[in-house]
Parts: sequence; structure tokens; C-alpha cells
Amino acid sequence: MKNPLRPLVFAGLCVVLAAGCHKKEEPAAEVARDAESKLPAQEQVAPAPKTDATGAPVVATATVNANEKDAYEAWFKKYHLDLNDPKMLDADPDGDGFTNREEFLANTDPLDPTSHPPLTDPAKALRLKEYNEARLPITLENIEGEKARLKRTDGEGKVETVKQGDTLRGLPLKVLKIEARQDIDKNGEHVDLSQVTLEDSSTKEKYVLTGNLPAKTSASYAVLETNDGKAVLKVHHGDVFTWPTEGGTNYKVIDMSQDQVVIQQMDNKKMWTIPRP
Repeated sequence: MKNPLRPLVFAGLCVVLAAGCHKKEEPAAEVARDAESKLPAQEQVAPAPKTDATGAPVVATATVNANEKDAYEAWFKKYHLDLNDPKMLDADPDGDGFTNREEFLANTDPLDPTSHPPLTDPAKALRLKEYNEARLPITLENIEGEKARLKRTDGEGKVETVKQGDTLRGLPLKVLKIEARQDIDKNGEHVDLSQVTLEDSSTKEKYVLTGNLPAKTSASYAVLETNDGKAVLKVHHGDVFTWPTEGGTNYKVIDMSQDQVVIQQMDNKKMWTIPRP
């Protein structure tokens, strides 16, 4: 005898299977939105940005997210940038120190160096154009007791033995201090940290000579310029200057080399590095 409930059980099973299949066929977008809703707030996609009459983006976020895709593509097409180049977003075709991403967010022209986001970072607005290093014409050869042997580098390499209080022959440099020092590095090797302190009698500037290394003088200088080339500034070590394109903010030159100039913002003590391109 046939079981009269079998058709009902079979029909119920079909309904369950159909429901499961329907759930698997849920659109990918719905699945993505559901997954994203479970992420921390800072990792979720922000709302789509507003655009102006030309279709250009008016956004203030720090990244280009999924909902900004249309505005992003329209902006790239407007400036004839290659949408297929994955590196284009971080490129800087006009060389003004700002990437296409930053120009997009500020709605500025990525092909015009005079059109760029607000200049709030001197490391982006300035670059090292030139560096000239002036050195003392003398180095420390070694220290023997209370005397030091100093070698001239501006002639035949003559060596002069001096003690504290002596003035170097032919130079306005007085020996203020002779200090013999030894230390051990991380490899257990002995390191000579001996030094001689000199003073320029005319400028009262002090210099420290260490193991065969020349000392830089205050005549060393760097030339900084804005990325658009409109402003140029010559600075020395220790100088305090105002950024040419931003009045009211003072910076002090902390260090200089062939590759970069390190400056410190005076009001908040923040350090910035100005690189050579």
C-alpha cells in the first residue's frame, strides 16, 4: 500500500532545495554589501562623492574608493590619462610633487604644475636644487697624549703638531680642546672617537675634527626651490626661514647633504625632509 504522505514530503523537499538554490544565486553585489557591513567602520566603502557641473569630482576623502569609480574615470578621461595603467593613479605627470590621486581628490589639473592641491607639506612643495659644501682645509690625523697631529688638505699635505691654546699656522683657527677617546663597537672592535675642537677667531664659529674627516663650515649652503620653479631660496645650516609660498610658517635648517635638506617646523617641532629630485 502506498504511503499517502510521500507526495507531501517530496513536495516539501523540493521547496527547501529551491530556496537553497535561490540563495546561492544571490547577486554578487548583495553578498559583497553584506560582507562589507560586517567590517569595521574605517574599512567600509564611503558614500559616492559629489560632482560639479562638468562631472569632475568634489571629494575630501584620502583614497579613491569603489563608489568613486565613475567620477574617477570621468576625471581621467577629461585629462586624457591612461585608465588601463595601474600605476597612473600614483604618477605625477606635471612634476608638481602631487600624485594624480591627490590631484583628483582636490579637483586640480594633473597636467599643470601651477594647479595643485593646497601646499601644506614642505616636503612636497620644495625640492633641493643645489648643494655646496665648504670644508676646513685640515683633518685630524691622530692624538698623542696632550698633542694632536693635524694634516693640511689645501696644499702638500703637511702635518702640524698642536696643543691646546695653539693657533694653526696661516689659519684663524685656535685649538680649544684635544680629547683622546676610545670605544668598542657592536662587533667588539676598538673604535677611535678622538676629536679636536677648533674655533675661528674671526667668526667665533666652532668646529670639531674627528678621524681624518673634514669639517663643514658655515659657508656651506643649499638652494631650495618650489616645484613650479617660481621661488628659490638659499639656506645655511641653522637658518630659520619662511616657506616662500606660505607666509607665517617658520622652518629651521637642521642638516644638509648632497641628497637632502632636513628642516624643522618651528611651531610644532615636526621634522621634514626636502629631497633632491
